Amino acid sequence: MKAFRKLARRIIGGSFGFGTKDHEVGPFRRSAKRKNAGMILWLLACLALLAAQASWAQKTSVVATIRMATEPGHEMVGVPCQINGAKHRYICVIDSGATYTVVSDRVVRGEGPIIEMTTGNGVVRVHQREVSLTIAEGLELRSKVLVQTKMLEGVDILLGQDVLRQFKYVIFDYENRSVEFQR
Repeated sequence: MKAFRKLARRIIGGSFGFGTKDHEVGPFRRSAKRKNAGMILWLLACLALLAAQASWAQKTSVVATIRMATEPGHEMVGVPCQINGAKHRYICVIDSGATYTVVSDRVVRGEGPIIEMTTGNGVVRVHQREVSLTIAEGLELRSKVLVQTKMLEGVDILLGQDVLRQFKYVIFDYENRSVEFQR
């Protein structure tokens, strides 16, 4: 509060009353100088709040709405994506039941450490490697993916929970055939 008063005195030059006399205001007696100083402090506080709101507005999250892409013969939800900045676009099938993102060896080479992944069809040996995954236009994510051989034809990338967790929420709008991602 003292800082505001000092700032107000510097702005106005210390003469808040402009030569006016004291007045009675209800049961309180206030000088015109004090009344003007209070108004200036109130204005400065309002300006500070407006500046704070502007900075809060800049911290809003990014929301991207992407049209669902489907492959003939597959009734799975997918979105267009790219791997490691390549020009070729793939359909990333969203698999919220998968713990990890799985990429076909038709898309990236199976390099890196070999680990065992448990699937509905049993245990499969896969390579683990880090990739840059771009969903639609501009949602770029870094992720460790599992590279699997002999994936289902027409499915090149399964987006798992490891990628989905990088968003605050993912909403499927089946009526409008879109997926909304919020970061």
